[in-house]
Amino acid sequence: MKKVKKQSNQPSTEFDQLSSEYSQDQAAPEIVPHQSKIRRSLGWSALTIVGIAILSGFFTTSYSDEGTAEEVVANRISTATEAGENLFTEENNANIEARDFEVTNAGSDGGEARMLIWDFNLEDFDEVAVLVDGVPVKEKLILSENAAAISIPVPSTVTVRGVKDVGGGISYAVKFPNNKSTYFNVVTVGQSNTYTVLPRP
Repeated sequence: MKKVKKQSNQPSTEFDQLSSEYSQDQAAPEIVPHQSKIRRSLGWSALTIVGIAILSGFFTTSYSDEGTAEEVVANRISTATEAGENLFTEENNANIEARDFEVTNAGSDGGEARMLIWDFNLEDFDEVAVLVDGVPVKEKLILSENAAAISIPVPSTVTVRGVKDVGGGISYAVKFPNNKSTYFNVVTVGQSNTYTVLPRP
């Protein structure tokens, strides 16, 4: 009777070794050069961005800090309205009347100041003329949400005259960045508003 060799249940040593190496490869974490430095720099970047956002919240103001759009326009002068800011989505003058203004602290005596003018209402492309000391500097200025910049001498008298009303009245805002004030006004065709621009004391 032939003896049958019993096959061993244990795998070969070579197979064991390969299997063991494969398992170790799968379990080992993936190593990226300078991974800790990358994580650290990303963390600092995120903190910097959050810090800048918080600080900009402290220094950025909007007309809404002074009340509703109607209240801001009714008060006639704002120190929080940005140039080109639209306060209304439809033609709404907040029942204000045409008025002349005295602009103080506009710049140094004998120097120049910048005046920004735009349509604070629904943009409908009304037209005005701008005169400085009676001399036209803009004979036909179309009002839009993009503030037009005009250099004016200090002191001087600036006149804004209504030229064309597309509908609903000519409403506009004037901002003098040197004194950080925005003045809200309305004018009818053929009529004028004046701004007496005075130097710093």
